[in-house]
Amino acid sequence: MLANRKRAEEIMKKYGVEAIIASSPENVTYLSDFWDDGHWSIKGTQVYAVLPLDRSIDPFIVTSVGALDQVAIEKNCWIGNFYTYGKFFIQVPDEEDFLETEQKLKKLLNNMKKGDDPVSALINGLAESGLIGKRIAIDEMNITPKLFESICKKVSNTEILYGYSMMREIRAVKTEEEVKRLQRSAEIIEKGFLNAIQNIHEGMSEIEITDILRQTVIEQGGLPILTCIGAGHNSAFPNVIPTDYKVQRGDLIRFDIGCLYEHYYSDTARIAVLGKPTDKQRVYYNAVKIGEEQALRLVRPGTKASEIFREAVEGVRKAGIPHYERNHVGHGIGIECYDLPAMTSSSDDVLEEGMVMNIETPYYELGFGGLQVEDTILVTKEGYQELTRNSRNLFIL
Repeated sequence: MLANRKRAEEIMKKYGVEAIIASSPENVTYLSDFWDDGHWSIKGTQVYAVLPLDRSIDPFIVTSVGALDQVAIEKNCWIGNFYTYGKFFIQVPDEEDFLETEQKLKKLLNNMKKGDDPVSALINGLAESGLIGKRIAIDEMNITPKLFESICKKVSNTEILYGYSMMREIRAVKTEEEVKRLQRSAEIIEKGFLNAIQNIHEGMSEIEITDILRQTVIEQGGLPILTCIGAGHNSAFPNVIPTDYKVQRGDLIRFDIGCLYEHYYSDTARIAVLGKPTDKQRVYYNAVKIGEEQALRLVRPGTKASEIFREAVEGVRKAGIPHYERNHVGHGIGIECYDLPAMTSSSDDVLEEGMVMNIETPYYELGFGGLQVEDTILVTKEGYQELTRNSRNLFIL
């Protein structure tokens, strides 16, 4: 089970809501372990996962009839109560020797509770669960204003709050299953990086380097999702797209990379240089590395994210880049690449045990190149555990 249900209940009590309704693909999957392909790939597709505060009320999912086969195939979905909408046709003979998944789908088709449309199906579920008239929160990120207005009109006696920020607050502290997936995602992308740099040679293009990384990620069961790989002057572009530029001796090669593993992100950054690094490359790289490491020393429950930001920036400045500036020095990571906490100067976030977060200290200078060290860590009772484990030293090829 992905969801931190105990924390979800604590957050619902904090805001005085009797149920929270997920609408965005990430939040639906998080609350229910249900993955609907159309929800993730077709914009505007409506799927809801409803988690009541009262455990005597069954959670339920609203999805299209055509998605029920994914419920039958999916082994992890822990919610068995479905309200459906739409039309879809699957022939079910009366007497057949069905596979287990076919039997499950037949049962789902026979027991589904239908609505005319997504909103009607949701309202039906809320009514049958006794949640109409209660204070509820709806994750607004995948609901158009028109749909949101329609829901509010149909339950005019129900107080509805925006729930996306509540979902982010719930997801900030990870469950054991989430940490397991994040760890594996980190392992996969780090193997991709190591395989890529072991094959770099002068005259190799950024695209060729990226292809090696992507292939390695796929072979390990991951999905390449972040491949900012730039060499030479291109490395100074924060969101660099790999080109046919061919690596030359003396080039910095910046890797800001990540993948998805069972819907969970990895995000890490390392720097290589082909040949002997210049004095400036060494000094500046050492500075961003020191800044990140000083920030890591502050990581423990109770530390303010803003304190970590200041330590990272000051660390880089004192170590060799006095003009260093940053908008953030990291972020939480999970089923979304950018979770809480936000590592900014103005952040009110406070670190909690069980948070998984990235610490990073990028530096970009046109005409010189880009430098970046980024690691993923789990906040523990005493400090932190590293989920990314590749060396932080400058890789000299």
